[in-house]
Amino acid sequence: MSLAPPERQPARPHAGPGPWPLGLVAGAVAALVLLPGHGAHGLWSQGEIGALQRAQAALGAALSGLERSPWLPDALRTQALALTGDPAAIRLPGAIATCILVALAAGLARALGLSATIALLAGAFALAFPLSLTQGRLALGDPVGELTATAAALLLAAALASPRLARGLALAAAGAGALALAATASGLWLGVALPLAAAALWGPAPSRMSSGTLSSEHGEKDMSDEAAVPALRRPLRLVLVAGALAAAGVAGFLAYHQQEGYIPALGAAKDLALRERPHIRGFHAALEDCGYQLFPWLPLVLLGLLQPGRARWPALWFAVGLALVSASSLLYGARAVPLTVPAAVLAAAAFARLVSARTPAAARRLALVLALAGCWIFAKDARRTPSRIGAALVPARGEHNYPAADLGAADLLAGLAGGAALALVLSAMFSAPGPGGQGASRMSQRLYLARTRLPAWLPAVIMIACLGRQTWSYGRDLLPRTSEQFSLLRPLTRWAAWAEAGSLPPTLGVHRVTDPGLDLYGPAADRRVPLATREALSGALRQPAPAAALIRTSELAALYQTARAGGFPLYVLDASNRDVLLVANTLPPGEADMNPIRRVLFDEPPQLAHQTLVRFDDFVEVIAWEWDEPVVRGRDVELRVVLRPLKAMPSGSKISVRLQQGRLSRVNPMPHDLVENVYPPQYWRPGDYLLHRFRVHVPTLEIVPGPHEVVIGVRRTESANYKITVPEGETGEHGVRVFAGPHEFAVVGELQVW
Repeated sequence: MSLAPPERQPARPHAGPGPWPLGLVAGAVAALVLLPGHGAHGLWSQGEIGALQRAQAALGAALSGLERSPWLPDALRTQALALTGDPAAIRLPGAIATCILVALAAGLARALGLSATIALLAGAFALAFPLSLTQGRLALGDPVGELTATAAALLLAAALASPRLARGLALAAAGAGALALAATASGLWLGVALPLAAAALWGPAPSRMSSGTLSSEHGEKDMSDEAAVPALRRPLRLVLVAGALAAAGVAGFLAYHQQEGYIPALGAAKDLALRERPHIRGFHAALEDCGYQLFPWLPLVLLGLLQPGRARWPALWFAVGLALVSASSLLYGARAVPLTVPAAVLAAAAFARLVSARTPAAARRLALVLALAGCWIFAKDARRTPSRIGAALVPARGEHNYPAADLGAADLLAGLAGGAALALVLSAMFSAPGPGGQGASRMSQRLYLARTRLPAWLPAVIMIACLGRQTWSYGRDLLPRTSEQFSLLRPLTRWAAWAEAGSLPPTLGVHRVTDPGLDLYGPAADRRVPLATREALSGALRQPAPAAALIRTSELAALYQTARAGGFPLYVLDASNRDVLLVANTLPPGEADMNPIRRVLFDEPPQLAHQTLVRFDDFVEVIAWEWDEPVVRGRDVELRVVLRPLKAMPSGSKISVRLQQGRLSRVNPMPHDLVENVYPPQYWRPGDYLLHRFRVHVPTLEIVPGPHEVVIGVRRTESANYKITVPEGETGEHGVRVFAGPHEFAVVGELQVW
């Protein structure tokens, strides 16, 4: 299939493989990444289990309260579950659809006339996007709908490009069939109007190209011969435009009259929060969502959008699609942006222009600077809001509910953005120099000659290596580890093994746990013991016979305090889940206690480098502190503070520990939870010692080097801190200085920032 209009003269034979072989190669690589081990990590309780329950209900399970969803994805998941019997099989339709999307990205790039190397690079981009990896490894998003809509757009565009009437009609009929499937998967708005509009925008690519890479294997085609336009093209384009307008009009009419219910033709129900407060989501929010789903390659995509060259049609497709997604998201909230194929082709085309010797040197430098700035911005965002990238398609839970620290997500994602920037720099350095790039000095001439001798494929290999690292780190490392945090597979599997071995009883207590994963991975209902109150829970664990229970993480502190007061043993056997813990009054042989409270609560004060004494309102004393040294800009450091409680503190109290030089240079300026919120302050009691730890990223540019004061304060409310009662004056022991006022802080020492 070719999307280039025919020439007046017979075309020269294409050099190298065509779209189909390259697409098969890209799809096969995607299958090797996405399919193996798809069931090794458990289903996410939020998002995936809802899809599983719909499939189970379709097979006859007695379930109620299910959310409605488009027909085609659920039908495919139901068939996968029926064929295999494995709950994780509901991920297979999305994985297969994603593999085909990757193949289509590589094939489309080749069909548009890009070189074989750049076409494979487009497939690598499509696979490395967090959107593709999430849809391919989890039962989230809408990969089936995106595939059918993309196939419809490609088939209809191929019908426009076909030189023969019969072939064009066959392609148009196939495109109409794909449109019908897309409507059942994504609704009229994104399943019909978007692919029709994208296909209607298809047109000849401009003949003048400035990238030698783009034309290295294919000759330029004369696109200006109107006499060779197929007879089908004009009426079919009119039909596409009329169909897109009609689909958009019907979708708009239905959406305007839609109340709180679900309309199958739209494939969605309105977001109730947006309906009540529409101002909380701006029109630009879809671009932000798209940036996180294409992380960190949106800058490269936008560069391709500004000067697409051969990727002119994907550029129009991407722009119109993003506008439609933005409009629909104002009613239906954030969703997967179904533009993987055009985005991948745009990114590959922009990269080809960046490393092409025919691109003016000034344009190459400007493009590189813009791409690097974009990567730097995404690296900052990855540290600020890692959940927006690490759990891109999961219903929003807030940063406080995303286990970024346990996963190391902020460092991993920021490292991926930094790796992308490094790959772009190396690719530009090792690309062929353009005309006039030879300087007058001898060193410049040597570098020029060295660059001319480098192989032309080296920049693409560097970029493919970078994309491969991102694919593996995100898809095969971060997502499975996140599944442990959002799934009950591991704790309940471990409990079943201990119960079978006789280390734990065959019944499991359940205390206020409503996670749907309990029905999937847990024991049968007759082997569960409901423990509705804290008294019932502590009574079950206080008995001398072995007992185990599943509790919410937020209940651990109260249970631990009860166990200390009652003198009965309490062990945490599994803390892999973010929200649920497996606890017992006995420890199976060879296992260790994983109670997180034991890493922050001590009977004797931990020894830190710097002693101090600051008391806040007779609630708590700060008696020691230290930071990892040296403190270097651009690195992560950990601060540690020893607290001595005098009595229980109100819940919601927070601590500020920052490095400060003047009013502008501040490290870690915001208050944060005490002792990682593992042991809330309302449970503190005299005689305990608490070790507060917090990991801090030292900014590279916002901080000046030099001596910084260590400033500590404890926040009572949003507008006031606890009063400092010791020292009583402005100075105290260990060189402490106090700043009085509505926000009282104490300077307890000084550190050098390098």
